[in-house]
Amino acid sequence: MQSSASILGLTVLAALVLVGCSSTPAARPQAMLKCDYKALKASALVGGPALTSTAYGSVKDIPADAVLISDSGLYNSVIVQQLATQNTAGGTVQVNARLANCTGAPMSVRARTAFLDAGMAPAEPVSAWRTVFLPAGGMAVYQESSFSTGKAAHYYIELARNP
Repeated sequence: MQSSASILGLTVLAALVLVGCSSTPAARPQAMLKCDYKALKASALVGGPALTSTAYGSVKDIPADAVLISDSGLYNSVIVQQLATQNTAGGTVQVNARLANCTGAPMSVRARTAFLDAGMAPAEPVSAWRTVFLPAGGMAVYQESSFSTGKAAHYYIELARNP
């Protein structure tokens, strides 16, 4: 009697394990990072809040809530894979940018964030430059928080080459 209960228990356990394994059919053990700049350019957002020059047309609008890369070599080496913001428990704003290194060599970049108020004026001084290390063909996360509470409505992140 005890052996049939043991067999039933093992059968149920095996079934649960198999169900647990099959619950994530889309999961893959590994993947290679592939960068598609045509898709990046095609899906670029147009409109929305932006920093606009008072001499209209003299400087292209800088989109708010985005990453600004002014170096074309860096633009062709790094893609922003994800960009997100969240409010912290202390009332500040935290920005997160997941950066993908589209080259076959490790590299580092500098990043800083400007937090803006609802009228696109500076809400606080620009953050200090931080170095972000990106492995070859890999990703890293840049993260920055505002220090003022309730003032930051928008932001932009600048990426630059390391000197």
